[in-house]
Amino acid sequence: MKLSMKRKPFNEFWMNCMLNQAFSIAVSVEPSYRDAAYLNIYRYYPWEAATDKDFRYPTIDTLYYMDDPVRFPLSQVFRYTEPGHFRSKETVLEEIRAMLAGGRNLSVNVDLYDWLPGSMAWKTFHWYHYSLFNGYDKERGIFYVIDDTLAGYEEHEVPEERLLKAYGNSEYNVNPDYLGPAFYVYNLHEKVQPYELRLAEVVENAERLARELGKFSIEGMWNVDSEPEKKQAHLTYGLVGVNIICNRHIANVSLLRSMREKNLIGEALFESLSGQLGAVRDGWDLVKDRFVTGDFERGRELALADELFVKEKAFWTALVAGA
Repeated sequence: MKLSMKRKPFNEFWMNCMLNQAFSIAVSVEPSYRDAAYLNIYRYYPWEAATDKDFRYPTIDTLYYMDDPVRFPLSQVFRYTEPGHFRSKETVLEEIRAMLAGGRNLSVNVDLYDWLPGSMAWKTFHWYHYSLFNGYDKERGIFYVIDDTLAGYEEHEVPEERLLKAYGNSEYNVNPDYLGPAFYVYNLHEKVQPYELRLAEVVENAERLARELGKFSIEGMWNVDSEPEKKQAHLTYGLVGVNIICNRHIANVSLLRSMREKNLIGEALFESLSGQLGAVRDGWDLVKDRFVTGDFERGRELALADELFVKEKAFWTALVAGA
């Protein structure tokens, strides 16, 4: 028996595992929530490497409204996210199939070391997160999950044995201090209202971003070790952070396009802002390329990042002034 939840991966750009899976559900239910994904509710944030707390790198935190969930657009899609626990390790497969058969939107805690071939963590290091399930084929002994690898954010087949191993080694099972659940279930509102992109909200966030960018400092970040093994790990972490920044500017391009299509901004302002944003996006793409190729020079990259923060601040300031 094969069952599919028929959720389409939201893969226009990458935010983080929880947001991309939430938008995969939301946009599959109500396509207008694509605009909600573009909304500029993010901030820059200094992050610590999962396996080396002394290495810090800049990235983007998209869950800016979680201290005020009512303002977060997906609150119009999800009534609440319900934590859950399996009855036992022996009943995991049976319980997952039962929840999927019941139409529940299920996300399970797994260890990425044994999860998806082609991912950054596969057989390299232990890294824990929640993965969205999209169905199963009981006769073939596989589950369908929506998750990311280095090739992108897509649906993948996971055999039962690999699922049991990745769940068995999940943070939920190996860390006695972990407070999270074995899985989450996204519970939707009975009727999901369409999302409307509002100029006032974009402008409000643009004002905030301009203020925050004026204060954000990259000092102390990207301190890549010269020892070959550590250097490669640090470059990989730095790349993860820069990749999320690059993806956010893909979203900003879509935000501008959607604002123009909805006549929230005029053609002249759209063209001007597109040029400014293009320079910011090209700059971060260059930084990303240097991390990918290993052509990384810390002083040069820090100086370029500072310049890009200034340019992005000017971009949001111009949007506020012209809107």
